[in-house]
Amino acid sequence: MKALVHADSGTVTDIVADDATFDVHSDYVWKDMISDYVEGTDQPPDYSYDDSTDTITRKETPTETYDVKRRWAYNIVTEQLDQLWHDIDDGKFGADAKTGVWYNGVKSTKDAYPKT
Repeated sequence: MKALVHADSGTVTDIVADDATFDVHSDYVWKDMISDYVEGTDQPPDYSYDDSTDTITRKETPTETYDVKRRWAYNIVTEQLDQLWHDIDDGKFGADAKTGVWYNGVKSTKDAYPKT
């Protein structure tokens, strides 16, 4: 496999079979792709090229922090407000509020992704 690389930025823009390369602008070069490339799954943005070592490497995916995980796990605000309204309408105040849908939904997310 060959990777089409932007020479200045090291951005991998395309990955093709060895016999499928084509003429490109002088800003781009074809480089041998690394052996762990998985055709049909991996995409060019998954890789970068290092000119100083003349190698293509797989980019490391950063681990999401707890606050990002929570942001994606919480229900949308309109749903949370509806849950909160129903809890209040059901008379869930004080200690009883901890049995409500809204409280338990938020608590389950906070428990699943604690502050680190």
